[in-house]
Amino acid sequence: MDFNSKKCYTLRIHRKKHPIIHNYHLGGDALSTVPSQAYLGVEIHEKLSWKSHINATAAKAGRTLGFLRRNLGKCAQSVKHQAYISLVRSQLEYASTIWDPYRQNQIDQLEQIQRRAIRFIYGNYQREASVTTMRLDLGIPTLEERRRQARLTTFYKAINNQIAISIPDYIKPRQRSTRQQHQQRFMRLGSSSDNYRQSFFPRTLRDWDALPTNIIELPTVEQFKGAINA
Repeated sequence: MDFNSKKCYTLRIHRKKHPIIHNYHLGGDALSTVPSQAYLGVEIHEKLSWKSHINATAAKAGRTLGFLRRNLGKCAQSVKHQAYISLVRSQLEYASTIWDPYRQNQIDQLEQIQRRAIRFIYGNYQREASVTTMRLDLGIPTLEERRRQARLTTFYKAINNQIAISIPDYIKPRQRSTRQQHQQRFMRLGSSSDNYRQSFFPRTLRDWDALPTNIIELPTVEQFKGAINA
């Protein structure tokens, strides 16, 4: 297989102010070094920050929402609702188990897109109108809660061998348990780095340990999703 060197880049993952620099070549051509690059639709940054990906996701979803407002403004509420779920929210949640933000400004940045969409669905842009009330009437949860549910569901599938994601060896089950603590309780992972502490496994383990025993022991993923969505 031949690769086009002009479409290939070097991305260094590091936390150093002065990283070790090494130039890479492909077919005699030097590869360009970039601070971030999209891979399978996810923007990966050299500092493992998700800021650039979240900015790009919010901008893309905002443009799609603008398109819907221009073309579906006079359609029925049910049509606009389905269009939002299919074309906008799907963009806001693509691979979100990986990049689920923990900084409040980034959480609000994504929620603002949904709030605009809810006003579009209702056709109500009055300042005094409560977007939260409209959202609850539509039965739409916050994006933050949906990302939490998606992480927990992915972890449930992983520990029950229902998905091609293996549990790393460094994730150990708790040795001691009580009647209030379920058997599938794991040691929490600590770190001085926010990027790691708020990544999928450390963050999801904290949420997992907060679930009651009767939920994590449910036999099917459908029952589990229904319980954490309730």
